[in-house]
Amino acid sequence: MADKDPAILRKAVHSIMDENPGMSKDSAYAIGTSTLQKSGDLRKGTDDATDKGKRRGEMSKATRAKTRAKKYKIERERGKKDERSTSGRL
Repeated sequence: MADKDPAILRKAVHSIMDENPGMSKDSAYAIGTSTLQKSGDLRKGTDDATDKGKRRGEMSKATRAKTRAKKYKIERERGKKDERSTSGRL
């Protein structure tokens, strides 16, 4: 929760707090950290960004959405069934 937090974590916390105005900052950090660790943007058990997290932290929201959509398109073309739900993602 300091200035040394990765950019992607700061953006996630800001987004979570915008969507839930009554939420405490500590809760938003916990949710953001957990979600980003599951997606591989932060190392497990820490708030250190992985290479992927550093790269995605430098992107805007729109750019992250475009790269995610491109990834899903490539997977569909390869015949992989998409069972993920993107409605709850950051």
